[in-house]
Amino acid sequence: MMDPYGLAHTTQTDWQKVVYPLVNSIYTAEQVRAFEEDLFIKEGDDLRAMMEAAKQSVEILNKDFSTSEFIILCGPGNNGGDGYFIGIGLGELKKCVKFIDVLSHVKKSPLCEHAFKVAQDLDFINAKTLKGISSKTIIVDAIFGIGGRIDLGSELEEILSDCNRFESKIAIDVPTGIDSNTGEISQACFNADKTITFIGYKLGQRINEGKNYCGKLILKDLGFSMDKNVSPTVKELSFEDIKSNIPKRKENSHKGDHGKLLIIAGDEGFGGAGIMSSESGLKTGAGLVRLLTRKSHVSASLTRNPEVMVSGADNAQDIEANLEWPDAIVAGPGMFENFWSEQILYKLLFSVADKGTPTLLDAGALRLLCHKAFSKINLGSETVLTPHPGEAAEMLKVSVKDIQKNRIESAKALQKKYGCIIILKGNGTIICNKNDIYLCSSGGPELAVAGSGDILSGIIGSLIAQGLTPFDAAKTGVVIHSLAGEDFANDVGKIGLAAGELIPYIRKFLN
Repeated sequence: MMDPYGLAHTTQTDWQKVVYPLVNSIYTAEQVRAFEEDLFIKEGDDLRAMMEAAKQSVEILNKDFSTSEFIILCGPGNNGGDGYFIGIGLGELKKCVKFIDVLSHVKKSPLCEHAFKVAQDLDFINAKTLKGISSKTIIVDAIFGIGGRIDLGSELEEILSDCNRFESKIAIDVPTGIDSNTGEISQACFNADKTITFIGYKLGQRINEGKNYCGKLILKDLGFSMDKNVSPTVKELSFEDIKSNIPKRKENSHKGDHGKLLIIAGDEGFGGAGIMSSESGLKTGAGLVRLLTRKSHVSASLTRNPEVMVSGADNAQDIEANLEWPDAIVAGPGMFENFWSEQILYKLLFSVADKGTPTLLDAGALRLLCHKAFSKINLGSETVLTPHPGEAAEMLKVSVKDIQKNRIESAKALQKKYGCIIILKGNGTIICNKNDIYLCSSGGPELAVAGSGDILSGIIGSLIAQGLTPFDAAKTGVVIHSLAGEDFANDVGKIGLAAGELIPYIRKFLN
């Protein structure tokens, strides 16, 4: 089984049942807190849960590190209590443990106060600063956990900045400086190599910058399965989740059985967008692919991909005769806010509203949707929109910062406004329809190149043409595209990808 997150299995105890090799259900901080509160009321022993969390953390730390020196940053809440009990457990294993009582002027929670007193009774050394402590010491962040915030203050930011010189950094539950819901980070953030998290995965660990500061993420559910009791806010997708969606080929099939895909793309000077999108659709398995683009791009398309049926379209009438033909349509790559793009998109959308042909809109088509001329057109719930944060901001009339601040809510707002399937691209791509929200956290900065979105549009359009529902095609296409990027990064590196180089990797996953 693939393990894109690098999560390791660890020793089981009576309470710990499962360490998930792939992230699936993801929750808000409020959901986890509510589950914990309800659970501890029923169990009547939240101290026992804290001690079990500490016990399992100690097992991981003892297994992973042969060193005998640890420094633990403990906050005033229950996460700090976890830290003190972890230190106690390490001390029992003859490790040298130092604590920093971070924010010592803040009143401690009852559980933290109890753990703090036990730690003091064991006569552990209390360090007041990180200065003078060797960078080879294992540093453990138990400051805030799920209760973290990003407005930390200068004192705490100074400590966190100094943390990043240490060679091994472990966070307990959520690294300090990450918003547990949005994945936003503070100016100084604990950059963990590994995060041991409890009960359930938190949203902020998997989206935005938050996912880049958690390192390897290990879940200890402490024997309490949230999955059986609480509906997740988001479900995270892996290849295993979408593998069954990949179209199968019958031995006696012919090209007409594998769908007809129409690509409408490529204004003057941007013919490459349509060429890449159509090539992607072809090599993702569509039986027949037709490209309608500016007449000046026809020769280049035939030279690059003679298998693609390409025609010049310099006005709306040039596309009209082709709209009866396809099983799926992709429109928008290489389009702009000009007369050519506007008239063609207008003709297309009225045809789609009448015929119901599944359609994906990308790039320039999305910006045109913001124009008054398109405000009365019913796009339909099976239309797929694929904005990046800049396009999403324009569509919602907010700033890019607002989009990135809460990507889940931004995707939901887009879905509500347009009534479509939304793919909000970015660091943690969100796929949602009216009822469900999925996250793909695979892929990385290697995909941040011109043409990457054109390739994705072609993949999804091809999968729709081959018979997948638009929502299944959206989920499947995003995962395959992201994993293709990861494979390229593993083979070559994160720098220098040309979007077309994704296609051989995409075909590998399809086969």
